[in-house]
Amino acid sequence: MSTEVRVGRSRSTLSGLNSSIKKRPSHVLPRPPEIDLNGPGHLRTCHVLALCAISDSTLRNRQKASQFPAPDGKNGRLNFWHTATIRQYLAQAL
Repeated sequence: MSTEVRVGRSRSTLSGLNSSIKKRPSHVLPRPPEIDLNGPGHLRTCHVLALCAISDSTLRNRQKASQFPAPDGKNGRLNFWHTATIRQYLAQAL
């Protein structure tokens, strides 16, 4: 006696999964992160880019020209800034 075992998923199962996933239109931008600068904390590069509305290359160019503060530290390979550092920079920039 041999028993057949079906390895793959049936189409009905896959289509059921796909219908529950709602895709966003590609022209809609994601909401910016809600970042609180009033309390203590660390901001990663992506948070700083969102707050300052600049690109990664602009950030690096401003750091090289000493127009933007250097990172306060590293967590592994990721740079971070203290919220006080960015708060002070934004107050000077405005």
